[in-house]
Amino acid sequence: MADTKRNTAAGKVATPKAGGGALGAQAIGDTLEALGKAIGARIKLTTAAPYSQTYEGTLFTACPILNIVVINTRSSRTDQGANTGAQPGDYHLIPVSRVQSFQVVALASSAEGSESSFANAQPAIGPVDIKRLQQRQDERVRKLKEEAKNMGKGVTKEAQAIFDSFNRINLPIRWHNQEMIVHEAVIIAPPYRVEDCKGPKDKQETLTRVKKVLEGERRKLKEKEERERKAPAATGPRKGG
Repeated sequence: MADTKRNTAAGKVATPKAGGGALGAQAIGDTLEALGKAIGARIKLTTAAPYSQTYEGTLFTACPILNIVVINTRSSRTDQGANTGAQPGDYHLIPVSRVQSFQVVALASSAEGSESSFANAQPAIGPVDIKRLQQRQDERVRKLKEEAKNMGKGVTKEAQAIFDSFNRINLPIRWHNQEMIVHEAVIIAPPYRVEDCKGPKDKQETLTRVKKVLEGERRKLKEKEERERKAPAATGPRKGG
C-alpha cells in the first residue's frame, strides 16, 4: 500500500499559481509547503520566464525564512538513502518566487523522507532546549522593560544622568512624569537642584540624605563636563610628514 502511494507521488507535477512571472506571497507559501514535503527526493524544477531554466537533481532544502530552494544537480552514484547533506554536489539556490513548476521524479528511499536527512545531518543537529530559550527570552524582555522604565520622557540629558547616578548607587528611584521619586518619599522636581527636593515632615531624615547625594552627583557631573571641555579635541594624523 505504501509503495503504491510513493509510486503515485513520484512523477506528479506541481504548477504554482502564477501568471508566468514571479509568484505572489500566497503562492510562495503554497509552493514552499509542497516542496518541503519533497526534501531528499529527486525533482525536476523549471523557473519562470524571462530566464526560464530547468534543473533536475536532489532537493536539498526548502527554506521558509529566505524563501529559497536548494537543488543538488550533480549526478551521484551513492546510495540514495545516504545523507544528501554529506554528498558532494553542484548546489543551486533558487528563489521560490521564480519557480514555475516542479515534478517529483523519485522519492527518497527512506520512509521518513526529509526527517532522515536532518537526523543524519553533518555536523549533527542537537536538540534545542526550549525551556532555556524561553528563560533567555523572558530575561531579555524583563531587561528591556526595566531599561524603558528608567528612561525619562521629555527630560534633559543632565536629568537622565542624575537619575542614572542614583540607580548606580542602588537608591530606589523612579520617574513620575518628569519628576524623580526617591525612596517613594522624596520628590525631585525640574531642574533637579538641591532646592528642588521636597518630602513629607516625617521623612526629613530621608530628605536630607537625598539632598546630600544629589549635591554630590551634580558636583561630579559638573567636574566631568569641565574635564571634557578642557580636553583637547582629537585630531587626525598630520599631513606632509
